[in-house]
Amino acid sequence: MTKEEFNASLKKLGLSQRDFSSISDTPYSTINNWGFNMNGKIIPVPKWVGPFLEHYDKSRKYDYLINEVFNAMEKLKEK
Repeated sequence: MTKEEFNASLKKLGLSQRDFSSISDTPYSTINNWGFNMNGKIIPVPKWVGPFLEHYDKSRKYDYLINEVFNAMEKLKEK
């Protein structure tokens, strides 16, 4: 994953780099350095970031779905 792909994924999820830093417990300065050239080498986005973002997205969708199901169940109980 490139830094551009990382930023695009964050944007799709509605997250900032600071949000990702907090969620993943990764220092913001580390995230900010990804994609930059240091000592002749580009600092890559770690391989775990892609799967982490995929699972984060699935988790948010699951939480939304569960909330909707429980809300529907509560409405049915009221009737």
